[in-house]
Amino acid sequence: MKNKHNFQWRYFVLFLFVLCFNFLSFNTYAESASIAAEKVRPGPVDRQLKIFKYAESTQCNNDGIPLKKMAEELRAAGIRFTCAQRAYDGMAYPAVCGGATGEINVFRIYASDLPLARRLGYAPVSTLPEYQDRPCGDAKVFKYDGSTQCNNNGIPVKVMAQELIGGGVDVICGQKASDGMMYPAVCGGGTGAINVYLIHPENVPDAEALGFSSVNELPEYQDTPCQ
Repeated sequence: MKNKHNFQWRYFVLFLFVLCFNFLSFNTYAESASIAAEKVRPGPVDRQLKIFKYAESTQCNNDGIPLKKMAEELRAAGIRFTCAQRAYDGMAYPAVCGGATGEINVFRIYASDLPLARRLGYAPVSTLPEYQDRPCGDAKVFKYDGSTQCNNNGIPVKVMAQELIGGGVDVICGQKASDGMMYPAVCGGGTGAINVYLIHPENVPDAEALGFSSVNELPEYQDTPCQ
């Protein structure tokens, strides 16, 4: 009888041990699953928006703050941007030398950087009632072809492309275009004709070192697909 009692007691202790072990194992598994779920759970998406600051350019003068200079200001402040372009505020200004032009430098940034950008004097383009947004172009660069009115001159697209290729820049395609500006009709005057090239984004600094610029710096440029 005594042996039977001891056997039942040992069985009861073993049952409690197994029950506790299973309980602890389940809690450990649940905690691990919770941690794993926390690791893969996506965080909030940082949306992007466009901000601007006036370039302070004046009519009849080749002045104003360059797009690249303002870009350096944002980088120095730790503000990330995914696009930079020259544009207009959309307002009408009296035609007078020395008067305002309405030119602005526009940057697409992350919303989390907006408070810092405001402290630097930037504001969302949504505060400009007449602003006409245009998409940020691909990695396209340009250079004026040097053509003049009344003359059949200007550097051909294929000839200028050799400047890029010789500098180690891969040219995906090239096209003739216009900077979009108005020029006085006078023989020998400028035409605004430019040679535009689609290149890889990582090659833009190399192209700039060769004297090319991003088409985003042309406020009146109308982009067309590169053939």
